[in-house]
Amino acid sequence: MKLSSLLHRDVDYLSVSWHASETFPGVRFAVKRASLGQRIELNQRVRELTLKHEFLRAGDAAGQLEAALSDLLAEKLYLEWGLERIEGLSIDGQEATAAALIASGPEILTKEIAGVIREENNLTDDERKNS
Repeated sequence: MKLSSLLHRDVDYLSVSWHASETFPGVRFAVKRASLGQRIELNQRVRELTLKHEFLRAGDAAGQLEAALSDLLAEKLYLEWGLERIEGLSIDGQEATAAALIASGPEILTKEIAGVIREENNLTDDERKNS
């Protein structure tokens, strides 16, 4: 009797997760699930932007503009790092990519996807501040 062979199953880990867009019905996108090393790297990169952002937020109008730029750069970083694929969307007649989405895509979709990337990889505001 071979019970051990019936009980053994390989685990198939998927390094991306698919999500249906809430802002654009029919669009779905795949985001990376970070490994430990990738999470460390991403947290370090985001932390640099966040620390600068927190410092500038308390400043004058020019500093606050710089802080807003920091927020946008962090969003861009999330998209470049974590967006693997988009389906159901074309931008100016071309298949959508992360680069095309950043350059010419709808901002509301970029915000949605960046938010999913943060959530999927446990990158909350508190965790970024404390990293």
